[in-house]
Amino acid sequence: MARYTGPRLKIIRRLGTPLPGLMRTDPDLRRPYPPGQHGPTRRKKLSDYALRLMEKQKLRFHYGVSEKQLRKYVKKAFAAKGNSGLNLLSALERRLDNVVFRAGYQGTLPAARQMVTHGHITVNGKKVDIPSYVLRPGDVVAVNAKSKWKDRAVENMADPNHIALPQYIEITAEKAASFKHVPERDDVPLDLDPQLIVEYYSGK
Repeated sequence: MARYTGPRLKIIRRLGTPLPGLMRTDPDLRRPYPPGQHGPTRRKKLSDYALRLMEKQKLRFHYGVSEKQLRKYVKKAFAAKGNSGLNLLSALERRLDNVVFRAGYQGTLPAARQMVTHGHITVNGKKVDIPSYVLRPGDVVAVNAKSKWKDRAVENMADPNHIALPQYIEITAEKAASFKHVPERDDVPLDLDPQLIVEYYSGK
C-alpha cells in the first residue's frame, strides 16, 4: 500500500489515539468513535490479529511510511541485536524527516518530509534531500542558511503547541538540532506496544 494522503482526522478516529506526526495539536475528538454512517456505535471487541494490526497502523501512519518501507525496517530490526520492537522504533525515530519534525522546524511529519525533499535541510553542513536518511550520534541538522523557510522554521520552534523536544535532540544557539544519541522507547511519542507489532510481522 502506498503512503496515505487522505483525511488525517479520519485515521486518528479509526485508530482511537492521537498521532502527533499527522496533526500539530491534539485533535478535537468530539466524536471519539470510528468514522462511518452508523454513528457512535460501541467499539467491537478486537481479535488478537486486529489488535496487532492496529498497533502496526499507528506506527505506519504516524511516521508516514508505506507498507513496503515498514517491512524493510522490520526486517532490519529482526536481524539486529537486542529487542526487535525497540530496534524498530529507534530506526524510525532516526529518520531525517522525523528529526526535522521533532526539532520543531515543522509542525507535522508530512511538512517536515516536504522540507527535506525540497532541499531546505543540511546535515553536518551538507544538503541532504532524502527523508529516510539515517542520523548518527554527533550529526547536526539545520535549516539551510539560504532557505526561504529558515525564518518560518525558527518561528515554528517557538510554537507552544508543538510536540515536546525529545532527549536525543539538543537545540544549539544557532537553532541547529544536534543528534546526541540513539533514541530510546521513552523518546517515541506514541501510545503503542511494540511487541504486538513484532508479533504481527512474526506471523507473516
